[in-house]
Amino acid sequence: MLYDKLFDWQKLIIDKFQNRKKLGVWLDCGLGKSPISLAFAERHSCNKILIVSIDKKVRETEDVDGSFFWWAKSMSKQYNLYSKQFSFISEGAKKWQITLQQNSNDIYLVNYESLYEHGLTEIVMGKKVKKLQLKGNVEEFIKSCKGQRVCVIIDESHKIKELDSLQTKAIQRIMRNLSMITPDVYLYLLTGTPFTQGFIDLYSQLKLLGWEGNKSLFVDAFCVKGDIPGLLGWQQPIVAYKNVDKLYDLVHQFALTIKSTDVIKLPSQVFQYHVLDQSKEMILYTAEKLKNSYIQVELNKRGTKYQLDEAPRDGKVNNPYYRNIAFPDEQWLAETISTFWMRARQLSIGFQGNAEYAVWFNRNRLDKLKELLEDNPDNYVLFYNYTPELLEIYDVCEKLGYNIDVYCGEMKSEIFYNKYAKQSEGERLVNKKNIIIANYASGSTGANWQLYNKCILFSVPLFKDYEQGIKRVHRIGQKETVIYHVFYENNWLDHNMMESLKESKEYNKELFEADLKRIQQLLENS
Repeated sequence: MLYDKLFDWQKLIIDKFQNRKKLGVWLDCGLGKSPISLAFAERHSCNKILIVSIDKKVRETEDVDGSFFWWAKSMSKQYNLYSKQFSFISEGAKKWQITLQQNSNDIYLVNYESLYEHGLTEIVMGKKVKKLQLKGNVEEFIKSCKGQRVCVIIDESHKIKELDSLQTKAIQRIMRNLSMITPDVYLYLLTGTPFTQGFIDLYSQLKLLGWEGNKSLFVDAFCVKGDIPGLLGWQQPIVAYKNVDKLYDLVHQFALTIKSTDVIKLPSQVFQYHVLDQSKEMILYTAEKLKNSYIQVELNKRGTKYQLDEAPRDGKVNNPYYRNIAFPDEQWLAETISTFWMRARQLSIGFQGNAEYAVWFNRNRLDKLKELLEDNPDNYVLFYNYTPELLEIYDVCEKLGYNIDVYCGEMKSEIFYNKYAKQSEGERLVNKKNIIIANYASGSTGANWQLYNKCILFSVPLFKDYEQGIKRVHRIGQKETVIYHVFYENNWLDHNMMESLKESKEYNKELFEADLKRIQQLLENS
């Protein structure tokens, strides 16, 4: 059973809320909204499950760890798994490749955009308006649910912002059509960020969950309108919010949030690992010998004229980029083991250099950071090792509109954190997109940032910095589960340094040298 694989605090959610037919599961990123929602479906013995999510998640197969289909394999029932990209016959006919039966166990995973036909219009009261028509495969799935126990899971439900959008209307129609053919329909809205632009985002979600008030009532109770000359009252923009505590009470009538500490006991720490593919630069830098052709590709790419050694029988020659990724420039040539280790750590992050001058050879880690911060706007503490990281991270955060505190060396700014600390709980709910960018050596001791509960380890630290650093947010006064986003590249150096952290031991230049010799032997024998 999937239920048996849950943490104890997740099981408490299932046990306590199992009688609710509609529930918002608004837990933070990394707290297992997907398995919790499927465990609810399992508890209700649902044999039909419709999951609406973003396209990226819809494309994840059952082999992707943590995907909806991956979790579904652990459920007590065995399901036929369908997703939008293989639900039609190749000729385009709106039929299933396998005809759905009412008594079969089926999970259909579809993205928001594939719920309804696009570009359709109709005439209503003399005006041309957009026409809502559900996609044929969605209609087919609904028909197969007649008399069955059905679970509808709306993932990333913060995308439901406007009741009059076709996207929201499609979900409403699905729920209405299902309720007409079966009494056993369960609805779960999943999101880690129930509002992104402001509390007004909550209205549509609360309506889907059963709140009976209308939008005017919601706006009058919780929103402060502007006073722009020439605009009617309903046209005035929302400029602030009021009665936040009452709104929070309303939310808890329909949704479970991470702050519901009276309902569940959360785990103290959750680690999410973001693993990047090994870069070609890391291979070039740490391999003493490589195949002639592999090196020649890089030489040609850079326009470097260099005569490689004649290739022996195994095809491998001395690698000019070994210990010197900027070859033929020798500015960053690593002549000692200590320098080699430092430069290898830098290149694993993506760059070479120092505070005065640095070159980024690979920006994959920065791109991954941008994706995380953009898709999950919240308050973060981010730790880094070297100044060139700080400069690029700062640029990423600034372009995304984050309020930035920097904590390193002589610069110890906590302006935005201190402002947050002085606010009421209600004010903090809408004060997002703050970040503290902290150097491990400076920020890992003395700083107390327990009002934030998201921490990013942008590059792999030494254990002494790691042990103290993760306690900056995980300490007395922290009221929420701390979520750590750990970035590392899938190469031998980051892997071995990560293993040292897990084993609570310090990685040093001696271990680096020993690992390097072992890797060179493996490469020579491959």
